[in-house]
Amino acid sequence: MFKLTILYSMFLLSLLIATPGFSLHIQLHEEALVTENFIRLGDIATITPDNDEAKQWTNRQVNRSPALGESKIIYANRLIESFQYVKGADTIQWSGPENITVKRKGQTVSKEQLKQIIAEFLQQNQDKLPQADMRFTSVRAPEKIILPDGDIIYTVTPSKPGILGSTSFSIIFQLDGKTVKNCTVRGKLEAISEVVTAAVNVRRGTILTADKIKLARVDISNLDATYPATDLVIGMQATRTIRAGRAIDYNNVEIAPVIKKGERVKIVASKGSLQISTNGIAIMDGRPGDFIRVKNTNSSKLVYCQVYAPGIVYVEF
Repeated sequence: MFKLTILYSMFLLSLLIATPGFSLHIQLHEEALVTENFIRLGDIATITPDNDEAKQWTNRQVNRSPALGESKIIYANRLIESFQYVKGADTIQWSGPENITVKRKGQTVSKEQLKQIIAEFLQQNQDKLPQADMRFTSVRAPEKIILPDGDIIYTVTPSKPGILGSTSFSIIFQLDGKTVKNCTVRGKLEAISEVVTAAVNVRRGTILTADKIKLARVDISNLDATYPATDLVIGMQATRTIRAGRAIDYNNVEIAPVIKKGERVKIVASKGSLQISTNGIAIMDGRPGDFIRVKNTNSSKLVYCQVYAPGIVYVEF
């Protein structure tokens, strides 16, 4: 037991002089560990004998608890003085140290653990992600967060519903169904995969050939759809300029026209089993299935025909 202060001793002496007997003995502890928002007397002391009056004193609030994981000092003399006008306080015998160190219990989650939570979330949601190496980089998060003691559960919410392209993840920690912490982890989510890219700068309208494309590992997180093999792209036409090194996706290429404007074509007209043909000149480019204008070279009339194959269009009559 530590030496009591003069004030503390004088207060105890006055109680001893004024009181022939004590109803309770309150033994203060040198250290105490709390979990709630407020410190109760029963958290920092042992109160005897165990009766109804002791239970009432046990539940009396002493002070606010320190922040999670932190500690604070409670001075015994001030504590005793704070109860001097409470009914029955003059019949209590106090003892213990001059100061009580109160620490609030908590559990620490480090920055590395926050990153691991995101990694586990990505692993659990592989079915929603492309076949690629997922990397969450340039992470910005608290160095640590402190949560209440207990069985914590958490949920992770990406900034984008589809996960891919998310720049932050919200982690909500809950204890007994109540939210105790909402932490935001920011960074860059990359999906690294080997896909077809432009080997050189490709101008709009260029037909892609083997020397203009190559396979490379790039981040496809902001692309709608990419091509995993070069043979899927060769012969297609660029719909916009594609810089060297950029992945080729469905938005910057399309099937190349099989009929070019000004090209001579064969017009096949059919009705039932009857089929005749004549020559024409395409007035516009066309891909299989497209409807284009064609000039009949015999009648000089313009007709709308459907592109069937290179040099062949169909029309019904």
